[in-house]
Amino acid sequence: MNYAKSTYNTLFLANLLLENKLSKKEILEKFKLQNNEISLATLNNYLKKLKDNNISIKKAGLNFYIDCSNYEFNLTKDNIKALNDIKKLILSEKNYKIIRMLMRFYYKISKLIENENLKYELMDFAYYSELNWDLIYKLENHCKNKDVILIDYILPYGTNKLIEYHVDKIKPSKTSQRLYLEGIMEGTKTFSKLPIDRIYMIKKIIRKKLIFNIETETITYKILKETWQKAPKDLKEKIINEDENYYTIETPITDEFYLIQRLFEFCPDVVYISEGKIKDAIIEKLEILKKAYDK
Repeated sequence: MNYAKSTYNTLFLANLLLENKLSKKEILEKFKLQNNEISLATLNNYLKKLKDNNISIKKAGLNFYIDCSNYEFNLTKDNIKALNDIKKLILSEKNYKIIRMLMRFYYKISKLIENENLKYELMDFAYYSELNWDLIYKLENHCKNKDVILIDYILPYGTNKLIEYHVDKIKPSKTSQRLYLEGIMEGTKTFSKLPIDRIYMIKKIIRKKLIFNIETETITYKILKETWQKAPKDLKEKIINEDENYYTIETPITDEFYLIQRLFEFCPDVVYISEGKIKDAIIEKLEILKKAYDK
């Protein structure tokens, strides 16, 4: 996981410097905006990695940038293998935002390569290459606002259907790379999901910023403040109590798998989980791990 994060951060930095001339302070702010705060020493390490890999880092005053003028990548078989290994690693993480960034970066590299076969090899991201990323950007904004939208949806047998959908989030399948839009359909009271590759377009916005108001089971958990503050935010979670070191969080159980994974990743900084199937599942996972280590 640390290797994957370091690789992603280095590529994210390269992507930034291909698009802009930025000071170190501005670069650190760009990372912070992605909920990915890094230190100045770490940034210097990433800059060194780029230079060590023959990326032409130039400086104009306090600003850094990648100079691509009259530059051609002469990729060896080892270079190509390394790039494809990075691609496989990032795809295995199933974080579509990181994959989107990597696609942009590889596309920029591909424009500097004369060999057409290498171009296509770098730009081939299988399922993700077929997605409408402009639509995904729009869906992300609607999910952030918790809007109700009218979707033109392509049914499996080819015809289209209009669906009124109160959108919540975009997330990958547990068993494949496929992305889904989660939310509540008109006339229902439970969360469902639609494959994004079957969404043709957003016809209109029916209602903006509508709070979800459904009856659902909830759990509470107590976690170190610092750990929760650094984690990706879940808008359904709310702080119901706090002391000097801990928050007590309440959240609805709308996706058991996601919630178990989220709390499991917080361990050992979670000191309390309310009774129920989520707590039982986490205890079971911890016991399995303990037995594996005992062996």
